[in-house]
Amino acid sequence: MSTDLLTDEACGLRERKKRETRRALNLAALDLVEEKGFAAVTTEEIAARAGVSARTFFNYFPSKEAAVIGTTAEELEAYAASLEEDTEGESPLASLRRILAGMLAPTSIDRELRAKRRRILLGEPSLAPALVGNNIRIENALTAALERRLGVRPGASLEPRLTVALAIAAVRACIEHQQNGGAGRLERNIDQAFERIGAGLR
Repeated sequence: MSTDLLTDEACGLRERKKRETRRALNLAALDLVEEKGFAAVTTEEIAARAGVSARTFFNYFPSKEAAVIGTTAEELEAYAASLEEDTEGESPLASLRRILAGMLAPTSIDRELRAKRRRILLGEPSLAPALVGNNIRIENALTAALERRLGVRPGASLEPRLTVALAIAAVRACIEHQQNGGAGRLERNIDQAFERIGAGLR
């Protein structure tokens, strides 16, 4: 077996371990908040529930608010890098559709985390500022990536921020429609929303 292959396998194992640790911390935070209420939970308790040290906790999340919401700096960088890449034949709006769909990847544990997170966010108004801040970070990261992709200076054009804001708003509207008992599958509703936005942008 070549050294390169061994290196690739080691990198793959490390990345899988990091994903598992991140999910364990996220789930531990959600479980504890559900059990005790957000104010009563500490980062040390979250780390202990996930089976890692308090120091390891801060390698993944800067605060207990971030652990509940679950979006990491690494994930933001990956989303931005994917959008910045000019995929042949794919419009910026189509790229955003693909990236946002990835955030909603329908694996069983993600569904569990999303459902639990939704319950907690609805029941813990004190988390609203952190959630708003998280959404702003996502929007800013994607806007900066789209500016780089389009070759425009930061803030020089409205188009990148408008496109990102519309894409995020479309997904949010479809999720809220679904949560409120609206008809149709989420994926199909998102497709239709992006088709309407695309027609308007043209």
